[in-house]
Amino acid sequence: MPMKVLITRAEPSASQTAKTLARHGHEAMVLPLFEVVDTGQQIPEKNWQGVIFTSRNAVEMLQKRNWKTDFASTPAFCVGEKTENAARMLGFEKTVRANGGGAELARIMGDINLSGRHMLYTSTPDKSFDMAKALEAQGVHVETIDIYQSKALSPSREDMEQAVNALSGGHVFVYSALSSNHLAKILKKHHLESRMEHLTLIGISQKAVEPLQHIDWKSIFVSKTPMEEDMISLIK
Repeated sequence: MPMKVLITRAEPSASQTAKTLARHGHEAMVLPLFEVVDTGQQIPEKNWQGVIFTSRNAVEMLQKRNWKTDFASTPAFCVGEKTENAARMLGFEKTVRANGGGAELARIMGDINLSGRHMLYTSTPDKSFDMAKALEAQGVHVETIDIYQSKALSPSREDMEQAVNALSGGHVFVYSALSSNHLAKILKKHHLESRMEHLTLIGISQKAVEPLQHIDWKSIFVSKTPMEEDMISLIK
């Protein structure tokens, strides 16, 4: 049965999620609570032996910067199919993908035995997994450059109330503890917490739903893997 889903993630990811939901017969309501901005941190010109992406945002930021490397011989190590597809569109010809989170990618990279290689990890200050620490324990040299960050937005009470009213017993997707914390603050600020009792919360991970668990939702579901398709499969 078609359902309505509130998407609070930043653009352009929010609109891309909306298209995915539409293909599944659901209606997305896009109300970004963040925008992705460039930190301005520069990437040293080195002979990188691999680039690590745990988010599509990092790939898209490199694309905006018109960043260049030896795409033919430098492998990209990615979390998620969409991140891998974005890396290929950027120009990377060799990719390795983990379908779980950063920890799974680190494990896969350990199985490949990349000891001694120098890797670039393009990330955000808000990362929840210490990729560099995990890989350095395997003998991989990682230089982390935080090239993007999430800037919080503050929708008005009118916009939030309109979105909640339009959901009509639908669902709310959350993708990180950072976004859930911000959503919790907004709901409290606008006195809308009690209005969530008719809505279902779906999180990409347990950490993503924890900041909102004090609210009386109709139901709370956690995706079995950090994949959007698994989140969509939980829509009832």
